[in-house]
Amino acid sequence: KVAPGSPADSAGIVAGDKFWRADCRPAGDIIDYRIWEADEQVRLLVQTGNRPVRRIIIRKAAHEPLGLQFNPPTIAPLQRCRNRCLFCFVDQNPPGLRRSLYLKDDDYRLSFLYGNYITLNHLTVRELKRIVKLQLSPLYVSVQTTDPQLRSRLFRNRQASRGLKYLRYLLGLGIKIHAQVVLCPGYNLGPDLLSTVTDLESMGEAVLSVAVVPVGLTAHGAPPKTLRRLNPDEASRVVEQITKLQHRFLKRRGSRFVFLSDELYRLAGADYPGIEQYEGFPQLENGVGMARLFLEELVEMERSLPPAFPRLLRITLVTGVEAAHLLEQMMPRLAAINNLEAQLIVLKNQLFGPSVTVAGLLAGDDLKDGLQNIIPGEAVFFPGQMLKDGDNLFLDGITLNQVESCLQVPLIPVDGPRQLAWEINKLVSVSKGKTGVAPERGGDRCPAAW
Repeated sequence: KVAPGSPADSAGIVAGDKFWRADCRPAGDIIDYRIWEADEQVRLLVQTGNRPVRRIIIRKAAHEPLGLQFNPPTIAPLQRCRNRCLFCFVDQNPPGLRRSLYLKDDDYRLSFLYGNYITLNHLTVRELKRIVKLQLSPLYVSVQTTDPQLRSRLFRNRQASRGLKYLRYLLGLGIKIHAQVVLCPGYNLGPDLLSTVTDLESMGEAVLSVAVVPVGLTAHGAPPKTLRRLNPDEASRVVEQITKLQHRFLKRRGSRFVFLSDELYRLAGADYPGIEQYEGFPQLENGVGMARLFLEELVEMERSLPPAFPRLLRITLVTGVEAAHLLEQMMPRLAAINNLEAQLIVLKNQLFGPSVTVAGLLAGDDLKDGLQNIIPGEAVFFPGQMLKDGDNLFLDGITLNQVESCLQVPLIPVDGPRQLAWEINKLVSVSKGKTGVAPERGGDRCPAAW
């Protein structure tokens, strides 16, 4: 892909073009590409289809991206995962998803560039040296446990203990990491969780943070019979255990160091920590602190919305089961605005099963089916994480346009109360003069299958 308005777009490069460096050397991989695209002047040989190769010189600001995206994103072949993890979520995917969602990567390049978690179990000596030489840091590492034998059991890989050795090697040479521990009842709770977190903390300042998250199980696949979800009592003990460690680490190193996912606090029935306790949200993409940010943005939303609108506006908000309690706190604030009528629809996950409750794993069909027989008003606002990054595509391969055509109502992705307020104000400003009367929506407009 070529980003509109980017230096590559301005130079006439289009999607599907082949290119080489002007010295006729290939781009190598995405790391090599990122290094040489940082120059102020980039010389390329470009070929469009069967046309003659042309020479292009792109002048731009230093470190400004050219605006090219690649498939695969690494340019060179993707490094596939060779573990057989007990808890692997990809193995539990239902049929009918986007093809890329069945791909299991264990690629240090994606870890460095995009925050993908890797195991370190299959790095080669050459790759280790490259990481150190180029200081590809921070990396995101799935640790799960620091017990070598238990780690081999969890990853179902005899070489999993090697990942711990590589972890210490990289840390010793200046590579920083963010770690993850996926809690699997019967395996790495209690004393093992304690030793894992304290071991990681003892490895020094190069370990920046640790996220503790519960194992996720869907209605598909065949996880081992010994693997199950955490129950509320176990979650409560984890919250108590980690909170004590946070106090200890804060005194010793000036950081709480280890952070719990929102799902664990929710399962334990515990309050979410204050915003300052997340220390800048180093593990936000891992579901750590999203709820607190949402609650903080509620205050901003109230300031951004007027006490009344000049006309009647009816809207629908959509979320998953996990975040429903957060949006329920939003609804009275919206109801207090004169001429605004908002309804909340909580969707259950039909694709992965009811045990999967996060909004980001809801599919296009979940949205279509959940809204098919209601009157949505002028617009439906739904969580932006339901869509593929940079694309209007749901997990099940259905496009945003398809669902909009089916429901005959604008679907607007938002990421939190702040953006919701902005979109509501925008909706009012561009639709002045409308009556605000919601059109009838017929359920028979939607096809049974796409």
